[in-house]
Amino acid sequence: MMTNRTLFRSSWLLVAVLLMPAPAPAQQASKPELTLQDIHFSRKFSGQGFQGGRWAGEGPVVWYIERDKGATHLVSYNLETDARARLIDGTKLDASDVGRLIRIENYAYSEDGTKALLYTDSERVWRQNTKGYYYVYDLKKETLTPIADRDKGFQMFAKFNPAADKVAFVRDRNLFVVDLVTMTETALTDDGSDGAIINGTFDWVYEEEFGLRDGFRWSPDGQKIAFFKLDESGTRDFFMTELRGQYPEPVSFRYPKAGEVNSEVQVGVIDLKTGGTEFIDTDTWNEGGDTYEYLARMDWMPTPDGHRPWIFRLNRDQNDLDFISYDDSVQVLINEKEATWINVEDDKLTFLDDGKHFVWQSETSGYNHLYLHKNNGDLVTPITSGQWDVTAFHGIDEETGTAYFTAAIDSPLERHLYSIQIDMQTDAGATASPPVKITQAPGTHTINMSSDLRYYIDTYSSVTTPPVVSLHSADGRKIKTLEGNEKLIDTLVEYELPAPEFMTVPGADGTPLNAWMIKPSDFDSNKEYPLLMYVYGGPGSQTVRNNWGGSRYLWHAYLAEELGVVVASVDNRGTGARGKAFKSVTYKNLGQLEAEDQIAAAQHFGQMPYIDAGRMGIWGWSYGGYMTLMGMLYGDGPDTFKLGVSVAPVTDWRLYDTIYTERYMSTPQKNEAGYKKGAPLTYADRLQDHQKLLIIHGDFDDNVHFQNTVQMVDALQRANKQFGMMMYPGRNHGIFGGSTRLNLFKKATEYIKAHL
Repeated sequence: MMTNRTLFRSSWLLVAVLLMPAPAPAQQASKPELTLQDIHFSRKFSGQGFQGGRWAGEGPVVWYIERDKGATHLVSYNLETDARARLIDGTKLDASDVGRLIRIENYAYSEDGTKALLYTDSERVWRQNTKGYYYVYDLKKETLTPIADRDKGFQMFAKFNPAADKVAFVRDRNLFVVDLVTMTETALTDDGSDGAIINGTFDWVYEEEFGLRDGFRWSPDGQKIAFFKLDESGTRDFFMTELRGQYPEPVSFRYPKAGEVNSEVQVGVIDLKTGGTEFIDTDTWNEGGDTYEYLARMDWMPTPDGHRPWIFRLNRDQNDLDFISYDDSVQVLINEKEATWINVEDDKLTFLDDGKHFVWQSETSGYNHLYLHKNNGDLVTPITSGQWDVTAFHGIDEETGTAYFTAAIDSPLERHLYSIQIDMQTDAGATASPPVKITQAPGTHTINMSSDLRYYIDTYSSVTTPPVVSLHSADGRKIKTLEGNEKLIDTLVEYELPAPEFMTVPGADGTPLNAWMIKPSDFDSNKEYPLLMYVYGGPGSQTVRNNWGGSRYLWHAYLAEELGVVVASVDNRGTGARGKAFKSVTYKNLGQLEAEDQIAAAQHFGQMPYIDAGRMGIWGWSYGGYMTLMGMLYGDGPDTFKLGVSVAPVTDWRLYDTIYTERYMSTPQKNEAGYKKGAPLTYADRLQDHQKLLIIHGDFDDNVHFQNTVQMVDALQRANKQFGMMMYPGRNHGIFGGSTRLNLFKKATEYIKAHL
């Protein structure tokens, strides 16, 4: 078990002691004071990130965008030799249509490597800057050509066809293609319009919950384009109001809330030769039921005689997934069903280069594992198995039959890279050996493998180590450190901050739950301390991990050092990396079992001789803000928690979006009791006079709407309850910008100091 004496008193501190003469006791300098300004406003603890980039086709080579004072360059960087070369000289990117140099924000090379598609002058669409302008740069002629007139509007997701003589893109919810020889622009769709049809991109909820933005794909032969088409005309507008000007300015967007109508969705295939469009009959377009509701992924897959589109199709409850392909008719290659829900991520399906197989991720065994299939859907062999979860798949070296993946085998608190051998030469595909652990240092390893799977970049951290980035060969041999973050490590050594101690605590039903605790450096077991619990607690999440906690950890350390507060966090039932059953036990009952576990954990801590059970609090953000309210108000919460700080909370799941909410709760129409029991609004009258509650929210939160807090405030006031509130005008779910974070955490700190 890690103790608060171990933080940074390992190799770094030992080296410092050995290299420096020990000062006389009277001269020994005290450690510097940790301040909120340093944590939440300065860059003192930000550390250094590795330059990174995009892997080249082979070798330890990445391409990255180098930002200069007046230009941006595309650079090739050999991580092993440090050799760098400019692939595109940004001083030559003088765009005649705007009369200045353009800056490279993103890029894509043509398949033959003679041209590059450059993205610039972008603007945000919700989370990311996905609208901007594209230029074709001819690397041999060094010419720069805009793909379209800027006056026509922003362009999105532009892509070369395989021959690089055409570029397709989205503008104003329609698809277009430009012939690069004649520079003729052709509209491929013409029915896109605000509040109705969307071609080639997505509505708010598909982007937020399925991670979908780019909604079209060229066929590998360049003859066709497959694209998503949505009709959001049946969905309802959600309104926010910008109140910081002289007159209110309304902002609206379509946002389907739980139980309400979703956008209709289908996939069409455009034939570039004929101009005709064929729509695939997935039973999702204007069907009126919820048997088939969502299309969550789409692309092209190889067949013996070419390629065909494939699609992920889900029912509304998202527990019945069809992996389908289309060639004149819809064929279901895999049907996966769960009693609870199915997660759809980008690496759920990975086609191999042999054109004959794919790797499928599934939790059907009770844990997330990898399976090798033929392209017709037939199972060849499980690749991994055991009572542990695969958390990322990195690929298969098809020459050696070596599969690489990240998993939580040793502990749900850690992530390591593993390899495993499979027989790629026969359909037997027998697993040749158990997984081989490649990374060794205890903690969390985030792996980025090279395109040829011969190298990987390891971003490693632990609770006592900020991110350190290194280059390795695929067998784990370290080649070099890419970013050691020495300055930040030295700074942290000076502060001698207390480290989280890992432990287990009993949940409400006795289930052992993973936890950590931070104690003040001058901790005295004969004293009593207030306790603050930090919670997130949502499905599949984890706050208890052996990884670097950044500013959140630093604030918790500040509370321990400056306020003498013991801080703890517990991963309740429903959280991740402990198998499907542990994760899905909260299905259709969000908030209830999780709150019971947080309350039980707090009561367990309260029985410790050094915790004052009368001064225990809880805080969290987003789902954690929701859990804070549930912890304060549900069950034994009013007798357990004296204080709560709830940031951007959901207060009623009927107010949140369809895809996320119904994945875990089904619809309000089917689960009325679950929605009522899982809503903090239901328990507003249970807030006690001795409890101190602070609610914090941004009024421009497009994700968890400020409406949630307004309704909670209304319910508390109707119950004649007293509480604190802080609203941040114009701020979204992240509540950041300028000194906003400093202001927020200063408010929370003062509230904790005053009442805990």
